[in-house]
Formats: sequence, structure tokens, C-alpha cells
Amino acid sequence: MLEEAGIGRVRAKPAALTGVAVALYDEWLAPLGFTLTSLRRDPARGGQVTVSHPKAADFADILIDDGVIVGFRAPDGVRPDLSPLSTSSTELWAAPGRAPVLATEVPT
Repeated sequence: MLEEAGIGRVRAKPAALTGVAVALYDEWLAPLGFTLTSLRRDPARGGQVTVSHPKAADFADILIDDGVIVGFRAPDGVRPDLSPLSTSSTELWAAPGRAPVLATEVPT
């Protein structure tokens, strides 16, 4: 997989994916009370984006049950899996795209 993709593309993809993740955060998650806890600017943020919310554990559980690969980071962080070899920009839309619906599913 790595040989087919080429190391240059593999190195560039995390920046592209995290850029999309931050843009989706701004559009869909910030209005729902999430906080971006990762650095906003590339390359300082690296290949991961974490958002925080008081109900992060509940959000993570629902996303995982829906087949979205995310990690919960105690006490209140959610981090989507942004593997450069297997994650597409289209797949990245799945987690924040579900957030408005999740906001109605998470117990208060």
C-alpha cells in the first residue's frame, strides 16, 4: 500500500485531512459547543485533530456504534482516525456530519 501510494503523497495527506477536519469543525461542531483542542495551523498540528465537549464519551460511543472510527481521550476529547493510507476526505465527513443528529441523541 505504501509503495503504491508513494511516500510523498503519504506525507502530504495528513495535512490535507486535518485541514478538512478543522474546516468541518468550524462549520458543524463549533456551533454545537465543541472546542478545537488541537492546534489550528498546519504543520504545527501534525496529523491529528482533537475536539472537546462535555459529552465527548457519549458522542464517541455513538460514532463507534455507527461504524465511525474515533478515539475518546479523557476527560472530554474525541479524535477521528485520520490514517493517511486508509482514510479519504469523503470518509472524514462521516464523523462531523453526524454531529447535528448526535446532539439530539446524547443524553443531557
